[in-house]
Amino acid sequence: MTVSSGSISQSTTGDQMYQCVVNNPSGADRTRTLTIKVPATAPSSLTEVNKTATTITVSWTALDSSDADGYVVNVTSDTDTVQTVQVEGSSNNTITLNGLNIGMTYIITVRAYQQLLGPARSITLCQIEGIYMYLAHNGSCYTNGSYFWDSSVNAVTEAISCVLPGTSLTTGQWVRAADPDDPVDCNSNSDSDPFRCTNVTSPATLNLYLAQGLPVVQEGWYKCCLPTDCSDPNTNIIFANIFRYAEIESFTVADISSDMTVYPQEYKLYCVKIGHHSYSIHMGIGNTSLASYTWCDDQYGNCPGIVLVSSTNTVRYTVNVTWDGMTVSSGSISQSTTGDQMYQCVLDSFFDGEDKIRPLTITVPATAPSSVTVVNKTATTITVSWTALDSSDADGYVVNVTSDTDFVQTVQVEGSSNNTITLNGLSALATYSIIVRAYQQLLGPASTISVQTLPVSSITQLSNTQYRIDCLTTTDINPSTDVYWLVNGVMKSSSMYTSIDVLTYNNILLVYPDPLGVSVNVTCIAMIGGVNYSQFVILHAPSGPPNIVRGFILNATSIKVNWTTSSETNGYVIEYTTGGVTRNVVSISEDKI
Repeated sequence: MTVSSGSISQSTTGDQMYQCVVNNPSGADRTRTLTIKVPATAPSSLTEVNKTATTITVSWTALDSSDADGYVVNVTSDTDTVQTVQVEGSSNNTITLNGLNIGMTYIITVRAYQQLLGPARSITLCQIEGIYMYLAHNGSCYTNGSYFWDSSVNAVTEAISCVLPGTSLTTGQWVRAADPDDPVDCNSNSDSDPFRCTNVTSPATLNLYLAQGLPVVQEGWYKCCLPTDCSDPNTNIIFANIFRYAEIESFTVADISSDMTVYPQEYKLYCVKIGHHSYSIHMGIGNTSLASYTWCDDQYGNCPGIVLVSSTNTVRYTVNVTWDGMTVSSGSISQSTTGDQMYQCVLDSFFDGEDKIRPLTITVPATAPSSVTVVNKTATTITVSWTALDSSDADGYVVNVTSDTDFVQTVQVEGSSNNTITLNGLSALATYSIIVRAYQQLLGPASTISVQTLPVSSITQLSNTQYRIDCLTTTDINPSTDVYWLVNGVMKSSSMYTSIDVLTYNNILLVYPDPLGVSVNVTCIAMIGGVNYSQFVILHAPSGPPNIVRGFILNATSIKVNWTTSSETNGYVIEYTTGGVTRNVVSISEDKI
């Protein structure tokens, strides 16, 4: 727009025509001209062609090659430059802009260039995933259900634009939701219909603004129908709330973690107020106030809200909440609660006779999972189950394992019907508290059972026909009387034990499998605190002898024997006798000797 050099500036359009003049005292002046080529006009008909969640494609009317060498496309959001792209060639008049974000308002500016850039053409576009119909106001885009202060839409230049890209307007409408049979008359206004509207054929756009004051009976929800009127069942609809004085734009919960194993749980409540600068605002649960700010005035900033949009006095108030499964607390304020948490944000506008109230519900299971039961346990695992809750009462469960006061592990089980879990990595003969809670947005009340893991049993092979079984128990028993063994169902007494440490005995049983070829089940049973705990091990034997055994005389002092191997064996024991005397015993893993 302007050429400047130091403090000197000059507005200009199109080619820049410079002169260098030498004043010749003895004759005519010497003059040399210089032209720097600049497009004289901005690209016209800048239009959105297509968009996805992360892209926007725009096009414009191409300039003649004598008027442009190419184009520069600049993308900004608020005041930040998002990207700038140079498009070479005057005929290349379409570009797809990538890497955009959902929910943002973008200003796309296109300039032609020759030696320098020419004037700009801009459009404002909304990047709203899945909602191609949108509202626009003062250069920003808004989604369905947005709020607009009457003082900010009371001129044709401040209209709320209802836009449906990619369509042409036929008979679109703005209609008060409370009275759908009485649409807004775009061409006249009255006390019962204070609005007027203008339109754009393509893309289909209806611009709604207040031509006079908004009566109390006319504030509230309005819907825009495009590209046809609201009587068409196939039309597209979007809603806007137009209000007097002040309103609660939104009341939401934020920062609830999807990881339910983090406990206690912390989150934020956001109440966003929009409109008149004078008000009081409160947030609470039940009859308990968690935050209360009175006689707020946004012109002076005397309340601790965060200003989001200064032109409409849009301010966000925050309450930090901690939930420990029984009590909601914020700072020094706490409130016991069960089940869903019902919050309210209350806005008192001094100039409006009625408080504005917005409720918010955070879902929490009202009851604990019932019938928590031990299904199985070993020395290092415990399997528990419980009665599953209905899908309307739970999204899943959290199982917490503690020993004394120490947290051992926490597991999140997704799905209301998944009501069984095996807990691994536990210690033998340890007592654990197992706590089960259902969760939705937050964790519900708990059911708890106490479970002790089993003793440990292990096998040590002492020889080809002798094994030692070790069984670990606590030292608060008498191993001579409180520990006994079953070998294939036959009771055996344990005569040996050693002390490993002050808390643990090692009870030992020697086993001689007889007859050979029969598996042996050895069970260690310890009576601890009047309860029998048992753990078993199995000495597995092959189901039969080696197959196809063959012998070959190699010479006067050597014999070769081979056989067919079996997948159920770990190896083979070979012995040979002469005259009833065993001459040698050999253990090998191969299939010949």
